[in-house]
Amino acid sequence: MKKLSIIALLMTVIGMLLWQPQLASADELTGHSHEKGLRYLISKNALVKDAKGSYRPDANVTRGEFASYLTKAMNLEATSDIVFKDIPDTYVHAKDIKLAASAGIITGYGDGSFKPNAAISRQHMAVMIERAINYLNIPKGTSSITFKDNAAILKDYRQAVAIGAQLEIIKGANGYFMPEKNATIGQASSFIVRLMQLAGDPDAAEPNGGNSNGGNTNGGDTNTGSSKYAVKEISNGTLVGNQGFSTFEAAEKAVTKNTQVIVQSDKIVKMSSGYVVTNNYVALKSETINDSLGVAANTEMEYLSSDATQVKVRLAGQVGYLKHADVTLIPFSMSKGRSYYENVNGEIKHTLYDYNTNKYSSSYVFGKAPSFMKQGEKYYSWDGIYFTNGNGSSKGEAYNYYQFLPARAQTQYTAQELDAYIMNKLAEVESTGVSSYKDATKKSKLIGLGKTLKDVEEKSQINAMLVLALAQHESAYGMSNQAQDLNNLFGLYVTDTNPKNKKFDSVVDNINELVEKFLQPNYITPGGSTGKNFANGAVVGSKALGFNVKYASDPYWGAKIAGHYYRAEKALGFKDAKNPYTIGITTTTGLNVRTGAATSFSPLFTYARSGMPVIITSSATNGWYEVLSDKLYTGKAFVSKDYVQVINTVK
Repeated sequence: MKKLSIIALLMTVIGMLLWQPQLASADELTGHSHEKGLRYLISKNALVKDAKGSYRPDANVTRGEFASYLTKAMNLEATSDIVFKDIPDTYVHAKDIKLAASAGIITGYGDGSFKPNAAISRQHMAVMIERAINYLNIPKGTSSITFKDNAAILKDYRQAVAIGAQLEIIKGANGYFMPEKNATIGQASSFIVRLMQLAGDPDAAEPNGGNSNGGNTNGGDTNTGSSKYAVKEISNGTLVGNQGFSTFEAAEKAVTKNTQVIVQSDKIVKMSSGYVVTNNYVALKSETINDSLGVAANTEMEYLSSDATQVKVRLAGQVGYLKHADVTLIPFSMSKGRSYYENVNGEIKHTLYDYNTNKYSSSYVFGKAPSFMKQGEKYYSWDGIYFTNGNGSSKGEAYNYYQFLPARAQTQYTAQELDAYIMNKLAEVESTGVSSYKDATKKSKLIGLGKTLKDVEEKSQINAMLVLALAQHESAYGMSNQAQDLNNLFGLYVTDTNPKNKKFDSVVDNINELVEKFLQPNYITPGGSTGKNFANGAVVGSKALGFNVKYASDPYWGAKIAGHYYRAEKALGFKDAKNPYTIGITTTTGLNVRTGAATSFSPLFTYARSGMPVIITSSATNGWYEVLSDKLYTGKAFVSKDYVQVINTVK
């Protein structure tokens, strides 16, 4: 018995000695609420100590750090020529950021920057995580999960937050998500370890053997074995067959019919024809105008071609490339629904399709229907100008007057008429019973703006009704939180990737800032007087031309603004439409607008692009049109008649 006791005692002492290193290894992460995620990042060499020997678990995580964490956790390797102007090769996370961008996990800003040292908000992390979910082919389905502060989440990001919450990657507190709150390194680590658990990374698995959701599978495709790609055929709107290939190139060679597609984990990556839908907000680098365009989630684009890593698309004439993770390819024969136009009682109505729910979600009227549109038929358009029928046959060209009316036009309505219209419109929306419009006739920030709008029109030569239409759309008739709390009627400094809550002293100050810092110098003046390349035509337009190219990611933003103008006209008697401006479209690049009707006169400015709308104020004299200058200028302006085509607008 004594021998057994001694042996037991020795075993106890040995055991205590063996535990000493573990006790000694306790550090600042021991017992931390995000310890598992933090130690996971350390195991991936993603998280290292700073100069003071700390992992900084409670410090705000930056955009560059979070991109680096994802890159190392996902073991990303493929790179492309994507570069950001504010990330030199010497930047500590430069390689990881490039890898994440190449995989479509991150996108930069419209000016070509990434802002790696900026603290990242929780909603922007959610968007990156959704892209990672797509890249890893983690099944996600459609989610309707919302938080109590869902309205505070940027509209285009709500689905990403909902998907992350449904998969239990993202978690809020007491029912709130706090989208604009900066995330900590600890929170980021927990998001990532949960993501990688779903992806099947054994290093991220729970001690009990992992989560019940399983790892990254081949989407139930059991016949291809270890094959990465499969060729399938479209039959009655579904995919059949299962011919597996190890490379994209081998699968591509095996495609012999237009009805065949190439899939990767049941996601179509190549097809003969169809269209493309964005899964999330993306920055499309347009090769057509050599500029980056913000594009909202749920945007339909023309499919041109694709390879193993990217998809070539055309958005309203703008050609560029997007990563597979950012888009869904839909063959025409598998389409469950598409956004369409129709003639409803002589007006053009646009009905939008929501690809997250596979339902038609909303519609709006924005003008008179063109004469070729027959009632009861559906029409489709990539740019809101050229329309086809369901078979893809051309049906006609139509320029909506309000959508393509240059900003230098003057409305014929007085300040008093504008004020009367505003009050009638507020009474109308208030009567709907929608809670956000309660007491609109008393609280709206649009009340009494008639004189201010007409003063802007006289001083700055910008159409008062156009500014009002813009304000109505962007501020929910002056009742949005931005309008009510910050006097911000136009969403100034609020973008898809960088919301900024700037408060204006008054609505008048907000309007002046719109005119003096946005429209006048950058969106209307050709070339941009501040050097910013936002001037793509002085009209609200579409993604083809106009403010819409850069001002808003919603491809139908210009048409929706036009709809507000049209409805105001309808209520007030169509004064502007009954005495319309003549509008022309330029037909060449590098076209000079001059101070006189001859090439001997000095150029006022030059249109770098073709297809720019101009207001023609007199018939041609000696081969020259007199036009209204897009540059703020009180004298006469002229352009050669040979390079301008007069268009018939629908009004």
